[in-house]
Amino acid sequence: MIKKIKKFSDAFFTFLGVIVVAALLVFYIFIENPVIYFLYAFIIAAAVNFKRLRSIRVDFRNIIRDFSVILGIVYLVIITIMSLSPFLTIQEFKISHWNWKTVDAGEIKALPSWDSGYKRMGNAYADVYYTYQSGRTLYKKTESEALKRYYPFWNSQEPDELVTAFSRYISEKIKQEEFSVFYSPENPRKSKLFLSTDLFYFQGSLFYNFITSFVTMIIGIMGLITAIILFSNRNTLGKFR
Repeated sequence: MIKKIKKFSDAFFTFLGVIVVAALLVFYIFIENPVIYFLYAFIIAAAVNFKRLRSIRVDFRNIIRDFSVILGIVYLVIITIMSLSPFLTIQEFKISHWNWKTVDAGEIKALPSWDSGYKRMGNAYADVYYTYQSGRTLYKKTESEALKRYYPFWNSQEPDELVTAFSRYISEKIKQEEFSVFYSPENPRKSKLFLSTDLFYFQGSLFYNFITSFVTMIIGIMGLITAIILFSNRNTLGKFR
């Protein structure tokens, strides 16, 4: 009976692990990032493993395992670079949407907001409302979370102050016209706004969010270990008294 329960529990947690991994993959590949990034990573990984893939029937398991590792590393590098560089993101968008054209934005308005975070203080983000004209038709669109700025937990400023500073930063970008708007001539209702054209934007990247969250976790673990050591030493000294 115990063996059956253990076998069932192992199968259940294995299945649960597969579901969690699959959900994370779907989130990062299809929701958090453009699917084209995964396609780039797949092509690069296939090119690197081209000779080995030709022998996939001979050593299927090891080849697929190595291919998956390389694919994961390449994909991680791509999304990290794109996250760090709005300029490169725009250049990639031009390539993957080669038939889209730039268009002048008419009215443009940013609405900064605050989002509390997990293992971090939170992040300020801006939804941007803008208009553009194609032919005689005026289109009104919204770019949700067009730009973000992450803040670690050790930031001492209040969220309202951070949002205000972020709002000034965005207003300056709009004033200096440091943004780009693209639309599809084949379907003018489709458009994309990039609120930043900077070559490097560290604090607004997922990489920055990951690093600060990781540092927070390390500090938390060190604090817990320190507390355990101090508590143990305190009990030890108490025994000798």
